[in-house]
Amino acid sequence: MDQLRESILKTIRYGRYFRSEYGNEEIKERLISEKIYSDDEIEAKLGAMKLPKVKKTNSEILVNKVSQAEKLGELLAERFPAILLAGITGSVAAGYPKANEDIDLMIITKKDSLWIIRLGVKIWTRMNKIPHRKYGKKQRKDDFCFNLWLEEESLKLPVNRQNLKNAMDLILMKPVVNKNKIYEKFIRENEWVKKYVANGYNKINPSALWASPLDRGAKTYFSLGSVINWVAFWLQYWYMRKKLTGETVDLKRAFFHPKNR
Repeated sequence: MDQLRESILKTIRYGRYFRSEYGNEEIKERLISEKIYSDDEIEAKLGAMKLPKVKKTNSEILVNKVSQAEKLGELLAERFPAILLAGITGSVAAGYPKANEDIDLMIITKKDSLWIIRLGVKIWTRMNKIPHRKYGKKQRKDDFCFNLWLEEESLKLPVNRQNLKNAMDLILMKPVVNKNKIYEKFIRENEWVKKYVANGYNKINPSALWASPLDRGAKTYFSLGSVINWVAFWLQYWYMRKKLTGETVDLKRAFFHPKNR
């Protein structure tokens, strides 16, 4: 069996499932394979397969959405210093957004602040009339959707979220705010991604080697901040509990968009 050929076809089918047609460079980056192949190997195989040329996506739509995300990221970092990372995910990060789609964002916060920050962001976006996705509402053009929240000490995705979709999202995520090399730490903590997209992980992982390892020996002490964060969590969880379906929500993380998992 020609494993590389099968991996290329699988990658093309994956893109088409999300209404995207991958060109050669994207196939190299997103190759679905546990084995690492060189760009030359992939290029040679693509040439032998004689695949049709791919028309590029509308770059104006992409540039506009990325620009909006970058501006919001700067505002969030200034307004909420406990935000360590704001990253673009979803169709915008993948490079194939439709004009009427929203803009997905991932947020990583300092320890014991996730639910304080999430509450603050919700209030702040409403007060400043920043368009954002609301629960139960259809996505609207350029709404911001905060679909993934993590704390700095819980960067590894749980086992039930370690799948191809999230692996692809991880290697394609575009950080617009990155403090204390938290992006690099996030990448290093999620080595499981190599089981799905080893090439893509390998392309971004070298920078993660310079990140300081997480301190797993530190003791946890109750503080005013942790108590406030705990209260903020239960207030928000109590409000959303009846609306939850397949989301993962706890004190250290929140994964929304369950239907996409």
